[in-house]
Amino acid sequence: MASTYSSSLNLEIQATGENSGTWGTITNNNLQKVESGIKGYVSVAVASTTDALTVADGTTADEQSNAIIKLTGTLTGNTTMQCEAVETWYIVDNATSMSTHTLGFKPAGGTATNLVAGSKHILYSDGSTMFD
Repeated sequence: MASTYSSSLNLEIQATGENSGTWGTITNNNLQKVESGIKGYVSVAVASTTDALTVADGTTADEQSNAIIKLTGTLTGNTTMQCEAVETWYIVDNATSMSTHTLGFKPAGGTATNLVAGSKHILYSDGSTMFD
């Protein structure tokens, strides 16, 4: 049986007897992802009008596993930032230059909440809707 990944933090769930000689690395990656989910911080430059946080199974390189996300950049139109469609929460610092544009934050395929320019938000997703 091969490893699988948890749905909210994308932690690697190892099968019994699997990953001989590498389980320590996998366990350390999992612990770092848990730490990021509790106290992690990442700054993300909004690059387009439909943008998404990066997601990565079993590694610590993704943006969306962090508890605190600072959004930066200059909006060129009404913009939506997307995360995975799972139950989760974020602290989002909207440090973008918005002008007259809007910035929504939503789970994939779900409903966004609009972020206020220059504000910090505590957001919760039930997997389909983002609540502020």
